[in-house]
Amino acid sequence: MEQISRRKFIHLSSVSGAFLVVGCVPGPNGDQQVITKVSADLAGLDLNQFISIGLDNSIILYNHRPEMGQGTFQSIPMILAEELEVDIDRVEIRQSEASRDLYGSQMVVGSRSIQTEFEKLRKMGAAARELLKQAAANTWNIGVDQCKASNGSVISEDGKVLTYGQLVEEANKLEPLENPPLKDPKDFKIIGKPVFRKDIPLKTNGEAKFGIDLYTPGMLYASVERSSVFLGKVKSYDDSETLKVPGVKFVFRTEREVYGRKREGVAVLAENYWSAVQGRKALNIEWDTLNLEEISNETITGDSYEAAKKDGDELFGKGDVKNVFKGNSTVIEAAYETPYQAHVPMEPMNAMVSIKDNSAEFWGSTQNPNGIRSFLSKKYEIPENAIKINYTFMGGGFGRRSMTDVAEEAADLSKKSGAPVKVIWTREDDQTQGPFRACSLNVCKAVLDVSGKINALEHKVIAQEIRNQTGDNMTAGRQLMGGINTEYLIPNLSVKGVLRKRHVPISYWRAVYHSTNPFAHESFIDELAHLAGKDPVKFRLDMLDHPRYRRVLSEVAKITNWNAPRPKGTGRGIATAERSGAFFAMVIEVMQKGKSVVPTKITTVLDLGICINPNTVKAQTEGSIVMGLGAAYAGLTIENGSIVEQNFDSYPQLKISQCPEIETLILKSEAPPDGAGESGLPTVAPALANAIFDLTGKRIRKLPIDMDGII
Repeated sequence: MEQISRRKFIHLSSVSGAFLVVGCVPGPNGDQQVITKVSADLAGLDLNQFISIGLDNSIILYNHRPEMGQGTFQSIPMILAEELEVDIDRVEIRQSEASRDLYGSQMVVGSRSIQTEFEKLRKMGAAARELLKQAAANTWNIGVDQCKASNGSVISEDGKVLTYGQLVEEANKLEPLENPPLKDPKDFKIIGKPVFRKDIPLKTNGEAKFGIDLYTPGMLYASVERSSVFLGKVKSYDDSETLKVPGVKFVFRTEREVYGRKREGVAVLAENYWSAVQGRKALNIEWDTLNLEEISNETITGDSYEAAKKDGDELFGKGDVKNVFKGNSTVIEAAYETPYQAHVPMEPMNAMVSIKDNSAEFWGSTQNPNGIRSFLSKKYEIPENAIKINYTFMGGGFGRRSMTDVAEEAADLSKKSGAPVKVIWTREDDQTQGPFRACSLNVCKAVLDVSGKINALEHKVIAQEIRNQTGDNMTAGRQLMGGINTEYLIPNLSVKGVLRKRHVPISYWRAVYHSTNPFAHESFIDELAHLAGKDPVKFRLDMLDHPRYRRVLSEVAKITNWNAPRPKGTGRGIATAERSGAFFAMVIEVMQKGKSVVPTKITTVLDLGICINPNTVKAQTEGSIVMGLGAAYAGLTIENGSIVEQNFDSYPQLKISQCPEIETLILKSEAPPDGAGESGLPTVAPALANAIFDLTGKRIRKLPIDMDGII
């Protein structure tokens, strides 16, 4: 079967019929404006459409957000189809082109795709629907209020029917409504229903294309040797043996930038990947490691505890914590440690770039297609409209693919070699070069009043900050307080940050600081509940008047029968959090197995507003839980300035046999939709630690957890 491009498809389609094309452009205030056009010949139109309707009643819906497994490929067209009144199972879904001018931001981070695009997408679907209704009304010489759109057709009150394909030419004469009427959520037929994802068959039969699958004629493969000690510089290298490897064409120095710091390497370019890797192994490189070999887990941890003595920068505050603590002999204190973590997407990092004198092209898996375009434009002084971005499905991202650094390497090597270059990282590169999730130390202090309620609490975060990794500015930013619940009704509450800057590169990792801070915060709340002699769920509910927090906590306690007696040899732990607007509470059940503790069931209740596709939300929650549980069991270690864990043998991912039963309940809501891509992960570590305490009486304050021999 011939594979044709989207442009060619539209050109061929226009020969046989017209299409109704609906798209959006940024307005003067940055808002997305709907534009709806109808044309009998689309060959010359910019491909800015979200909805295409042919004379043959064929319908194409375009997803404009990169798909990395989070489900936008299906959920975004579901929103369009809902307002358009078409059957989502009968439309074709395609990935849109990358264009900031036409689509605004196409970056996928922070679970924001549905949250930020929901109303805009509804408006585009509704605009097309109303145009078609008006076209039918004109044809029948009746009012548009006498027409109803349903299942790809418009129906009059007296039963006449015209399909969308039959209405295209009449719709061509009309102007779209600026503010088309939107459906009442109670009338939704698609949104909120479990819809089968159309990208799943593509990913199971091999038809889906990922960045690592792509090839362009004349391209070279590149493998890059880098210093195992971060920031190490190339003093010299000998490539004489490398150039003897069959297929090797070039050896170049190269570099990429990671949050303001250059990362150097020596790249081997070859006709095939095997030759590039073998040539890389034959390199003899002398590194200047800047004496950074002295850095280890011990030095980093020691530095963190020393920094914790500082007052820190207040990120949130109410009441007077200092005054309550002053002279109080009953201050309760606990410190919690979390390690660096690698992203480890199943598809290793890769990028292919071709740099020419007046144009450039990128192929690959990216969360940030237009960021790559902007980088190439600025670096090589090429107009953005002369840069083509071909983005594909991603074999995982988790924030790592939001960066442009691998594309920077490929572009540099393409410029030097004069050929398209595809850089592929090995698994060892991916695990040892980073950037990583930041490690952290969280120090919590509190005072309980005579009734057992929290009178004062201070939570201090000592960590690197993604947005401030270089330079002299040592003021901590609010990003450091992510995941700390300030909705608890604590009269004196302070969240502080102590910024550290280290040679280890960090970046966004699924849930970011929400993946570390709640481990400390929700564990500490649990500790305070037990010291006060209170039930952990009731203790939290008594401190909350936030309806969504109360709702998820109450519901998860109900469905897990929280207040029932614990069977011997079992324990339960609770934790709650908010991430990207979604509220969730989790109960983890554990049991004793010899001298070990194993989780047996994880139950999560979610309130994320309107749920587009329950199947996708459940899959995302389960994936987040699996990732969170894996991060509770494993972490990265630094010795001699380098990462110790090279591959999955020493940095194990969660095995199927280790995964407990997972139950997810999505609460019905009419609130605007919030993010679902990271829901569940922040509560795994604290709920697990609290469950272990419930079973054993031992507090876990350091990750990763060795589940063997706890008892």
